[in-house]
Amino acid sequence: MSEQTKPMPLSGYTILDLSVMTAGPVGTMLLGDLGADVIKVEEPAHGDLARDLGNQFVNGESVQFMSQNRNKRSLRLDLKSPAGKAVFLRMAKTADVIVENFRPGTVDRLGVGYEAVRAINPQIIYASASAFGQSGPLAAWPANDPIVQAVAGLMDMTGEADGLPVRLGAPLPDFGAAAMMALGITTALLHRERTGIGQRMDTSLLAAALFSTIPRDGETIRSGKAPSRLGSGHPTMVPYRNYEGADGKYFFAACFTEKFWTNLCRVLDRMDLMVDERFINNTQRTANRHLLDAILEDAFVKQPAAYWVKTMSEADVPCAAVQDYHTALTTDPQIKHTGAVLQFDHPVAGPMTNIANPLTLHGTPVQVRRPPPVLGEHSEEVLLEYGFAASEIDELMREGIVKGSRLNDAVLTQPAR
Repeated sequence: MSEQTKPMPLSGYTILDLSVMTAGPVGTMLLGDLGADVIKVEEPAHGDLARDLGNQFVNGESVQFMSQNRNKRSLRLDLKSPAGKAVFLRMAKTADVIVENFRPGTVDRLGVGYEAVRAINPQIIYASASAFGQSGPLAAWPANDPIVQAVAGLMDMTGEADGLPVRLGAPLPDFGAAAMMALGITTALLHRERTGIGQRMDTSLLAAALFSTIPRDGETIRSGKAPSRLGSGHPTMVPYRNYEGADGKYFFAACFTEKFWTNLCRVLDRMDLMVDERFINNTQRTANRHLLDAILEDAFVKQPAAYWVKTMSEADVPCAAVQDYHTALTTDPQIKHTGAVLQFDHPVAGPMTNIANPLTLHGTPVQVRRPPPVLGEHSEEVLLEYGFAASEIDELMREGIVKGSRLNDAVLTQPAR
């Protein structure tokens, strides 16, 4: 990890990041990876809620927080006080972007919402990410990712056919909203470069979750029925699911074209299936999925899963072993090759890993310039850069409006966990 050595796509842009938990912080982390100066403005006592979430800590630093806050600086600032609000608005005069993901209306009540900032900085890009949107009957509901999964229908369509609705194994609505927010911010910045005009933008976990269900939407509206739970199966393509090998391990096979179906029949030496009227095309295979799956299951239990993955992939049938997440992160050769898992040092937690930014820009590659910040690590540094005199900062710290690094705060320093 090194300091920036050459201009990056977002070098020179400053983001004041008020967001907490996941969707907002991941979105600003993506932009920080691209060169933006992300200043994480945190509540003085405990900071981002993610700093104390869960039960995984390294020397008092939350694993969850560290996974989604690299390339940022931390400022501990009490926005609930008039003096803290004044500090923020002073910084906002020259900022490019402000990001928040509180419940709708919260930033306005604090006096740091879009209208307050626009009055002093008309070119500001003000981005909001919420659970359900800025208005409507659910806007003020307490919610997080799985609550949105339940409302959006994702949870109902996930799980085994005879089982209960299941939460997705990863917070995909959060990450969908993060990606949409990052896209919206960069688009708004481009528009401002062309026109000089700033704007407000917002997205939500609900909008991102619904967007991720394409093309289930068309199938559902056309049929008038909600998608059935099919485990790893697909409602309109067969074969397309997990199968078990002789060793009890699973692999996924996806025959979503007639070409792949033909190739699978050849692998199994079952060309008769190709002319069987029950399986003659995808429509018939879907209608008779249980019959076909029984035939395939009988064939697949004769060899280990690895045999089928090798044989089928060589025959150009889309397939993969179902591997656990730890294996994927630590030993999968393709994931290693792409550099998807970053390794660097944190000043408190020591050696750590992060998932890399998924963008590959060959001319201006993303960089990890800073590890996730310790709470308040950059308070004084940031305020000095914004023109605050050392005497002003000292006074703000004496009054508790601003606080420095938690490492130097005897009251708030947490023991190793």
